[in-house]
Amino acid sequence: MIPVIDKSPNPKYLNMIKPLTHIASVPVEQFMKEDWHIKPRLFKQAFLQFEPLCDVDTIAEMASDEDIESRLIQHSKAGWTLEHGPFEELPPMTQKAWTVLVQGIDHHLPEAYDLLQQFRFIPDARLDDVMLSLASDGGGVGPHYDSYDVFLLQMHGKRRWKIGPLQDSELEENVPLKILKNFQPTEEFLLEPGDMLYLPPNYGHDGVAEGPCSTLSIGFRAPSKAEVLASILRDLADQLEKDPVMANSLFSDPGRGVVQTNPAEIPDDMLNFGVELMSNFTADKLQIQGSIACMLTEPKPHVYFSNNTEDQEIPEIISVLCERGIALCMKTKMLFKHSSFFINGDTVNPTAALTVKQLQMLANQREMEPFDSAEALKNPEFQYFLIGFAKAGWVETLR
Repeated sequence: MIPVIDKSPNPKYLNMIKPLTHIASVPVEQFMKEDWHIKPRLFKQAFLQFEPLCDVDTIAEMASDEDIESRLIQHSKAGWTLEHGPFEELPPMTQKAWTVLVQGIDHHLPEAYDLLQQFRFIPDARLDDVMLSLASDGGGVGPHYDSYDVFLLQMHGKRRWKIGPLQDSELEENVPLKILKNFQPTEEFLLEPGDMLYLPPNYGHDGVAEGPCSTLSIGFRAPSKAEVLASILRDLADQLEKDPVMANSLFSDPGRGVVQTNPAEIPDDMLNFGVELMSNFTADKLQIQGSIACMLTEPKPHVYFSNNTEDQEIPEIISVLCERGIALCMKTKMLFKHSSFFINGDTVNPTAALTVKQLQMLANQREMEPFDSAEALKNPEFQYFLIGFAKAGWVETLR
């Protein structure tokens, strides 16, 4: 059967589905104009009466899962240690100065997925994931900086943050973590449950638990020039492979006529083979944009999808989706530009205007109620795409 997401109303999270209009008392428009990507901002009680998304046992369970990325960091007089999960068990909370980091919990914990939806006043293309940090008293990861924007939301307990502009990026030597050697904080905050600290990229920060605590890090993706270029070149190479003439076009040097006196020296014509290839191989703007869009939706290496429809015929799949509604899998990334759609690293190009409208609805809302699903699935082209999504494990039933 297609997996079912329990979307029954939960009073604890019922108001956490729609994007925020304000953070504390600050309108998001004001925040985006004055602070985003510019300077830090502290939001006291960003979420009123905030309750933890999960308990310590659930965190330990996620840290023991081989499909979830986790790290254990400990600090003592002997220095810093770093271990990668999964972990059969975590140190006792009575043991001081340890932290476990659990990455991408929004892929596994519906409450974290719902929390991330509240930050969709920022483009989905920039959303990355929610990381959870559980720490014993004195636990932390040392002073460091991130190359991306992040919201640090205190989930339970207290954590003291020291922050400051990055004046010196030199790192400690012989340490398994990227710890700033000469960090000079300029501000200090004590965060309690519901408090949230925003930090722009490349801003130094050091968070230390005051008693057992947990913190949620809502991170945002900022692709590097190297990532973007690698994606474009990869797609150009794939395009070349699809052309049988070009794919089988090898370097050749008939009638070289010159005896090599320095056998180890590379001939100029072999080097120029690549230079000429690059100069003759061009991509138009739409190709380049398509490569970037696919890259932005590619799943991370540890993310995989399960096909739960192998034993179902197409009519049964359609019937279930119509009856229960459609939801994108929590792991699915779906973006669009004009009439082109990008989902989990693949491209979908519908031809009918109605299909474009329906896929835009699914991408923007990430779910469709049973009535909307049944109406949309009357469209053969939309039905075709949704069957493919279901078989790939990219969509699930709403309830």
